[in-house]
Amino acid sequence: MALAGRVTDAANVLTLEEEARLSERLTRYEERTKHQMIVATTPSLHGARIDNFATCLGNRWRIGREGHDDGLVMLVAPQDRRVAISTGLGMEKLFPDDKALDAVKNMTAYFKRADYAGGVSAGIEAIATQTGDPQ
Repeated sequence: MALAGRVTDAANVLTLEEEARLSERLTRYEERTKHQMIVATTPSLHGARIDNFATCLGNRWRIGREGHDDGLVMLVAPQDRRVAISTGLGMEKLFPDDKALDAVKNMTAYFKRADYAGGVSAGIEAIATQTGDPQ
């Protein structure tokens, strides 16, 4: 999967307008906090663990500032019904695993209704609120 910007929708679950709106929010988040966050969707994980897949994407795409390791990758795999939020080591204190789990649970409620944009937006806002950029 190739990085297509702040939102990479390889699963084609977002409209162009939704991608643009989410990308705009991610841009504002980075401008205000300096932390990089990207959203990626993939149709299937092909048997891979979603947390490993998300971490590999973050490393390959170099998400986060060098020397700070403060990137976040939100990965959604609709066919596998999986979602993960992977954080760099520099984000773990600001956004610990228990907060990521809470955000994922909230996102899942939207995904059950096939509202992927709503779920991703809810996840972004949960992360932003926890890490110092409430909308």
